[in-house]
Parts: sequence; C-alpha cells; structure tokens
Amino acid sequence: MPDLIQISDDLTFALSNAHFAYVFRVSQEGVLEHLHYGGPLSDPLGVPRHPRRMNRHVVPTFQGTPYYSLSDTPQEYSSFGTSDYRFPAFHGQNADGNTVFSLLYETHEIVEVKPPLHGLPSSRGDGSQTLIVTLHDRLHGLRVTLSYTVWADYGVLARSATFENLSDHDIDLRHVFSSALDLPADDYEIQHFHGTWSREFNEERIALPQGRFVADSARGTSSSAHNPYVAILQAGATESFGRCYGTTLVYSGNFAISVEKGEFDDVRVLAGLNPFNFNWRLKPGKIFTTPEALHTFSGRGLGALSHHWHDFIRDRVSPERFRHVPRPTYLNTWEAAYFDIDEDKVLSLAETAKQIGVDMVVLDDGWFDGRQDDTSSLGDWGADPVRFPSGIPALAAKVKAKGLKFGIWVEPEMVNPQSQLYAQHPDWILHVPDRVPSLGRNQLTLDLSRADVQDYLFDSLNAILSCGDVDYVKWDMNRTMTEVGSAALPRKRQQETPHRYMLGLYALLDRLVASYPEVLFENCASGGNRFDLGMLSYMPQGWISDMCDPIGRLAIIGGASHLFPLDVMAAYIGPSPNHQNGRVSSVRTRFLAGAFCAARGVSLGQADIAAHQRELSDWMRFAQDTKADMVGGRFDRVKKTENEVAWQYSSRDGQTIYLTYFHSLSGPNMPARRVYYVGLEPTAAYHHADSKVIYRGDALMQSGLPLPRVSAREVASGVQCMPEGDFSAYLFVLRRI
Repeated sequence: MPDLIQISDDLTFALSNAHFAYVFRVSQEGVLEHLHYGGPLSDPLGVPRHPRRMNRHVVPTFQGTPYYSLSDTPQEYSSFGTSDYRFPAFHGQNADGNTVFSLLYETHEIVEVKPPLHGLPSSRGDGSQTLIVTLHDRLHGLRVTLSYTVWADYGVLARSATFENLSDHDIDLRHVFSSALDLPADDYEIQHFHGTWSREFNEERIALPQGRFVADSARGTSSSAHNPYVAILQAGATESFGRCYGTTLVYSGNFAISVEKGEFDDVRVLAGLNPFNFNWRLKPGKIFTTPEALHTFSGRGLGALSHHWHDFIRDRVSPERFRHVPRPTYLNTWEAAYFDIDEDKVLSLAETAKQIGVDMVVLDDGWFDGRQDDTSSLGDWGADPVRFPSGIPALAAKVKAKGLKFGIWVEPEMVNPQSQLYAQHPDWILHVPDRVPSLGRNQLTLDLSRADVQDYLFDSLNAILSCGDVDYVKWDMNRTMTEVGSAALPRKRQQETPHRYMLGLYALLDRLVASYPEVLFENCASGGNRFDLGMLSYMPQGWISDMCDPIGRLAIIGGASHLFPLDVMAAYIGPSPNHQNGRVSSVRTRFLAGAFCAARGVSLGQADIAAHQRELSDWMRFAQDTKADMVGGRFDRVKKTENEVAWQYSSRDGQTIYLTYFHSLSGPNMPARRVYYVGLEPTAAYHHADSKVIYRGDALMQSGLPLPRVSAREVASGVQCMPEGDFSAYLFVLRRI
C-alpha cells in the first residue's frame, strides 16, 4: 500500500492519494492550521503557506500573540473564547463555570488499523491509514483526539473526535462536532436536500450567504426534512465541471451540518451532533466519542463527486456480506391487503408471486396479535392467533416449501398505548414527568437507551428469526420523537437521551446482525425519514420513500443519488391511481422509475395483478435477468429539465449500458432532443438492443443518441416514439460487442 500520510519535521501533515490531498500544520502556538483540501498534489507537504499574520484593525489577537488572530485562521478543530468568533467545533463548560477552552497540539501517531468508534457504526478501514492527533487543554484537563482516515483507493476522508476528561471535575460538552473544515474565500454555492413524508430528497442550490446556513434535525431521526448531507460547490458547477466538496455523517439521530461564511469571506463547514438540546456531562476519567463524518472532493463536478460516494458506501459502509450480492425480487402484501391480511391470503399471494416470477413474499404490517389498524398492538410481537393460527415460523416454512423466500415487516422501536407491553411497562417510553405524551400514528417511542428495552426487543425478534426460515426483515420506524426524556437517567442528564437512544439502537442492531448475518435487513422510517449511513451500516438496503408514484419518485431517487448508490435502494410497482397523489401511470413507467434500484418488486392487489399479469411477468423477468447488473455498477444523471429526466446505469463489467428516459407532460410540436452518454469506452462498439444499430462509444458520448418523440399523431416510418403521452418512459439497452 502506498504511503498515504506524510509528516514533515516542522509538523505539517499531509493525507493524500490519487483523488485528493488534505494538508494542515501545527503553528508555533500549537494551533492546528488548515492549509489545503482539494485535488491531489505531487508534493503535498510543499503546499503554499498563505500568510495569515497581519494587522487587522479591531480584531483581538490570540492570547496576546502579535498579528495572530484566530478570527480568520483556517483551523482543524476550533473552540470559542480565544479570538475566534465563528461558530466553534467545540464548546463546553469547565469547572470554573465559563466556556473558554484552548485546545493545543500535544502529540500524534499513525496507525495501520482504523480504530473502531465506541458504540457507533463507522466505515471499514481495509486499505487505509489513520492519523491520530491529540489536543490538550491543560488548564481544565480536557484531551481531544482527532482521527483522520485516508484510503488508498477511495476519494473519501473520515474524521471523528474523542473527548477525555483528565480533571477531577465534571465538564459539560455542548458542541462536539465530528469535523470542522475551513475553506478559503471563494464564490460558492450550497447544495442540500430537504423534504417531508413522500417528498424526500428535494435538491436545492443557493448562493452561499454571509452568515450561517444549517441543515439539521432535532426530531430524533436524521429526518426527511433535511438529509444529513451538504455539498459546497464552485459557483456554476455541473455534473462534469467544478470543484465540489461533499460532507455527510455515519449517524441516524439529531445532527447538524453548519456552513458559515465569516466576516473575511472564509467558509467553515461543521458536521456532527446537533448542539441544540444537547449536553453531555463528561465525568472525570470518562470519554465521549462523536459519530464519524465523511468528506469527499471532486474537481470534475457533481458526477465524479457522486461516484466517489457510491464506490465508498457500497465497499466500506454497507454490510460487506451483501456487497455486490443481487437482491431478491419480491411481492409485498401491504397494498394487496393493508391490515386485512391473514395466513390464507399470504399463501394465495405466494402462488401469485410464483406466477409473475418473483423470488420472495414479504408479510407487511397487520400480522401480530390484535393488529386490526394502526391504533393497537405495536410492542406485542406475537402472531395474531385468529388470522395466523399456525404462527409465523410455520407460515414461513409453508412459503419456503413453495420455492420462495419469506420476509416480514416489524416496527420494534414503537409501542401503541393499546398494547400489553405498554400496560405492563408504561415507564419504557420516552417521556417527561407530568406531561401527556404526544402521539404520532397513534404510537409512542420506546426508550432504547435502556438495556431492559433492548433485551426485550432482541428476545421478541429472536423468537421470530430463530426458526431459520426468515430471509428478509423490513425494519420500520413511523414517528419522530417528542417529550424526549428517560426515566432511567438523572435530572441533570436528560439532554443525553436522544444520543443514548441511538447508542441503544445501534447496540440492538449489532446483536441482531451478528446473530443473523444471512438475513437481509431493509431500513425504513415512513420512507426516507432515517435514510442515512448509520442505518445502512447494518442494513444493506433502504425504502427511500413511501411515494410510489413514478413521477413523484424521480426527484427523490435523483436527489438521493448525489450521495447514495442505487445498490442501497428498494422500489416496487405500486397501485394506479397512486395512493399518495392519485396519479394514473402505466406499469412500464412505474417499473422503470425504480429499474436501477437493486431491490425491485410488486405491491398490488390480486385484481390488479390479474389485470396486468403478462406485463408484470415481463418486467419481473427483466428484473431477474438484470439483478446481478444492478449491484456495483455506475449511475449517472445525464439529463434533467422541468419535464424530462434521463439516467444512465452501466453494469460493473461495463458490458451493458441501460438508459431510462422519462417524459412527464406531452405537448405538440416538441423539439427533437438527444441524450449524451458518459463513461463509455470511446473506441468500443455498442449494440442497440431495439434498433439493432451498432454505435461507437465516442459517437454516443460526443454526438448523442436521439430521444424518442411523444406524439398523438401518426409519424413517418422509422421515427422512434414513446409508448404513451403524459408520464411516459422508455428504456434503452446497449451491449458492448
């Protein structure tokens, strides 16, 4: 493995590979000064030192050092109170009652094995080196360890921070960001993704304003309102042009990514735990570790930035057991029956699943004791004795006997007030004294910071999974947190509850995936309300949105693809008219909107399946034939207008190129349009499956391929047309010869 970390005699540190270079140094005062983050350098230790010591009027200098102010000095990990007025990476209260700390360099080391983060998921360190730099405030006995990991083959830098109290007094941690990135003054834009239920991952780009922009969540989940991802872009950046910096977190709870443009136009990006409603009392001798932050850089636009993320997430974050493993196709019972489900209907749907050629039947909500609707029974994870008299293990065995896989839906983190569990353990919910708890979907949140709650949930799920016939688990979470408090914590530590909840959830998932490594877990939280790298560390795929209308899903998948590979996404053909927005669309369009997701399936009633059985069978056959291609490939956003979207997907071996084209609203006399392929071998020949024409790669990339027309009238022979008018879609398949 090449030398990924270099250190000079004057304590300049350079982390670099073929994709980027990241350089900082120790100043003579002991401050970690950031020097460079960007494209790779032939001599990263020789990066220019931009002068920072100057006479700025009415600007305090650091602890009396002439001409040296932290107010515009790029730093690796900033704190408050010693001449830097920007939002700090760390803020706490010391034994004197004030909030001034000065974290100065103490020591460093390089380790070949990436250290795990205590109680938290993190990226795998194969093929990496880690630089550990220790800072120390000797006055108050606080030691902070910064970890930087760089891989030989990936354009991603991982960062985290660990706090250790070496004093005899408590220290309150208030801001404990995982990373700080200070960028030089320039003309930047912010890209972020906002939304709500069924409208997740809406992309917004805005000019970076003076002041602070914050994408965050205080909902107890990473949230659909703001996904934990922000990119800083060179103004005017496109898919193929511009410097781009992406930041995300391996975390599933309350987070904040803050972008601040200071008084001297410098830019600070902070990523980590949300400081709002957070305080962690660090006792003497104890440590606290932040979640992992991930950064990537591209000098060639948003497309290359996404490719860095996709390669890294599938190889170093998503569970290794399922890396490049084709996903089963499936029939889900939800839209087939909703809560009106029983054993006979499941077995009937299993026969239907065989007829349309899918691999698995998934039993969704409604199977457990007393569950007739969403008002009761969450927490009581035993099969309803009337509707499922044989029990779940026996049902799973019957489905497996038909030659199918079996999957099941659960929502372990929740409880209904109308349940045996709540009647027996009302103190097991998140709550605060003397307040009536708010309800979300008629349910309350269990307090997973408690070991007894974790044990109960593990035992409940173990009773189902131990039969050995459950191949897949859809793990749902249908409400955000309110009245966030824990009966298990003392009064002065209540603000630790949200993070302790996440630590408890991760501990539970650790036990489950270790006990059942072959079970395919799918992450869901009312769709994309907790679609993040923390959950994807345990579950190799996620349900990205409850929006099953294909046109509604285009923006969701397109937005999410800036960070997430389609390997980790699931999609199915839902009903039409759509149950979220009432739109009518074809089976073709409904399938093609999720055609490049690794997990594909159907969720329709028996009558709908019968009415479209031949077409559904054809698309499920296509899904079977292509499922090996839909893991590990390359995804590109090749066209996006208000009315059109085109996506390209290239198989991992580069032999098959798929392109889907979506046309929302048709109109008369539309312009003739084309799409330009990307990433092909210029001199290779590609066979067009429909037209039988053979093209060279450079012709497809430079001249482009004509898109089919949308027309309500007859057209001349040989003119390619879309199959429908509004909400139409077309699939191109090229094979390299």
